[in-house]
Amino acid sequence: MELYENNYLEKNHFSFGKNWQNFLRTLNEERISEAGKSITNFLGEEDGVAGKTFVDIGCGSGLFSLAAYKLGAKKVVSVDIDDFSLACTEYLYEKEGKPSNWEIEKGSALDKEFIGSLGMYDIVYSWGVLHHTGNMYAALENIMSLPNYSGKMFIALYNDNKKIFEGSSSFWVKTKKTYNRCGFFDKKLIESLYTAYYVFGLLLNGRNPYVYIKNYKTLRGMNFMTDIKDWLGGYPYEYASVDQIINFFKKNGCFCIKTNPARSIGCNEFLFTKTR
Repeated sequence: MELYENNYLEKNHFSFGKNWQNFLRTLNEERISEAGKSITNFLGEEDGVAGKTFVDIGCGSGLFSLAAYKLGAKKVVSVDIDDFSLACTEYLYEKEGKPSNWEIEKGSALDKEFIGSLGMYDIVYSWGVLHHTGNMYAALENIMSLPNYSGKMFIALYNDNKKIFEGSSSFWVKTKKTYNRCGFFDKKLIESLYTAYYVFGLLLNGRNPYVYIKNYKTLRGMNFMTDIKDWLGGYPYEYASVDQIINFFKKNGCFCIKTNPARSIGCNEFLFTKTR
């Protein structure tokens, strides 16, 4: 079994943390605000972040931990296994003056004992992370211990895409594996080809690529080229349909409150709670 935590330091293998280090150069208050909105809008106004405990599993750049902190979370815990991601989060934490209610932990979502040591939270956040661990379902089962009695789990996972134009999920497994074996110049070539393909797809759907890329920050505060590299480099890569994930959580005593299904190769968003 290929695990991200065992491979991300290998030569040529993509590191999310290194990609996030580049992303932080573009970070501003507008992006932070958009990240916060993406959390509160999906949770719902009545289930905001203020005064609640928040654990960020796979904190990446640290942006969403920072957003939760700025939204008034009572406690924020940022978790990642990638040393470069942890360095990004440390940077944001230090910029905020090292707040006493923000903690950063190194650990794996696949380490059941470590996850169990984190305690319980009002909000468990893991957006676009666990499908890259190398054992998605084990990671999902582990984090089900994190929400408290009334807690919510806000999770996003790659959809099982069957549409040919965007490339099926099985096609992308092979592409991502190839990308991670390539050297610097071959990676740049693949990135350029995929970007051109992406722009062509926007045009085909009647969208203005310039406007889309210019306003890309409204999508959770993200950056277009950061996401291009994230998509191509994200390996291991697992995926599932909405029903598969809902049924898996149901078997483990969790109820799905709401979903936001992806159109094709994107992430399905889920909001879960434990059944009472």
